[in-house]
Amino acid sequence: MAVHCERCSRETVGVYEHPRARRLARGYLLLPLPFLPFLPIIGADYAVMLPLLMAYMLGIGPVLALIQQPASCEHCGANVARPR
Repeated sequence: MAVHCERCSRETVGVYEHPRARRLARGYLLLPLPFLPFLPIIGADYAVMLPLLMAYMLGIGPVLALIQQPASCEHCGANVARPR
C-alpha cells in the first residue's frame, strides 16, 4: 500500500504492526455463527455458557483496537493516512 508520509516527505509503503493478527481478527465476529442454532441452549445454561459468552464479548474491544490501528511509515515509523 503506497502512502505519502508527512514526516519523510516522500511516498512510502504503509506497514502494520501485526499484519497476520489483523487478518485473523477480522474473522473474530464470524466465529459464533455456527452456534446460532444452539442459542436457546446457550441461554438456558446460565451457569457455564453465559459467562463464557460474556468472556468472548470482552475480547471484542482489543480486536477492534487491533483492526483500527493506523498504518505506519516503514522508514520513520510515523502514522500515515490511508490513501483515498
